[in-house]
Amino acid sequence: MTDNEWAHPLIVRAIGSAIGVIASMIVVAPAGTRNALYRGLVGAVMGFVFAPVAPHLWGLDFLAGENLDVVLARGAAMGFVIWWILELIARLLSSSEWVDRLVKELARKRAGGGE
Repeated sequence: MTDNEWAHPLIVRAIGSAIGVIASMIVVAPAGTRNALYRGLVGAVMGFVFAPVAPHLWGLDFLAGENLDVVLARGAAMGFVIWWILELIARLLSSSEWVDRLVKELARKRAGGGE
């Protein structure tokens, strides 16, 4: 394969990944510009890296193929998914309140407490 044949899908995958992250940012805006920058960058890079894995995941087999639109959709889907994973992790780590509630609920269940 020539360099141009390799570059084309990589560029399209990068664009798709960025589109997925931007779409996610529109749905759930991060708290600040700094958060948006690092989560957006990491989400786009991870979307680019994991885009080839997408067709092998359950329910995403329709993203198999090397057509321009499929490669773009695969990059966008993975960028979108990675953004949501990062957002969930960031929200969980930003507050210990959920851990406190979980521990209290586990203690209540273990003690045989009812509703």
